[in-house]
Amino acid sequence: MSKQFNINKLLFFILISIMTLASCDGRDRKYKTNAEVLKENKLLESFTQEIKFVPDTYTEIKTDTILSSGFQVEINYHSIESDFIVETLKSKNDSITQIHYKNFEAQLLVSKNNTLINKSLIHKKGFYEFENASFWASAIMQFIWIDYTKSNEKMLYLNTSFCIPNTNECKDFALKINEQGILQIEEINIFSNTI
Repeated sequence: MSKQFNINKLLFFILISIMTLASCDGRDRKYKTNAEVLKENKLLESFTQEIKFVPDTYTEIKTDTILSSGFQVEINYHSIESDFIVETLKSKNDSITQIHYKNFEAQLLVSKNNTLINKSLIHKKGFYEFENASFWASAIMQFIWIDYTKSNEKMLYLNTSFCIPNTNECKDFALKINEQGILQIEEINIFSNTI
């Protein structure tokens, strides 16, 4: 009888185990979307987040220009891989895209009649006095170029622009370098002459 009782216990235990395991077949998830299951397990954000870099690779533009006025200008304009502005966008389906806009800087070498007169690093930090901190926290250097129309025998003019990505908010600046290599920065108000 004890043997029969042990077999009954064993069968009862096996039957309960089968029923328990059969009820864990995921039927409760059958009508849930993948997003709901991931959200339930707190994994949705890691699967719906996309990270983009603008530009996506290191970018460098080198120019070497000799002007008839005796000025020679070498510009190495490049992206800074460890310095960027982050913009976070959320779509209708709750996916998140983080866009990392890389900051830029320009290494500048200016010579006059084959003598180096100015060696500078042009970066937005050098322009902080011209605008509030919130603008500079979001602004990216667009480019730096020689203003051939204003440059003359005594003064080299360069222009640069800083803009907040995906907006029309920009600040333009003129960099003036005289024959002794002294650099002055002036803000350009492009709307001052428009009516």
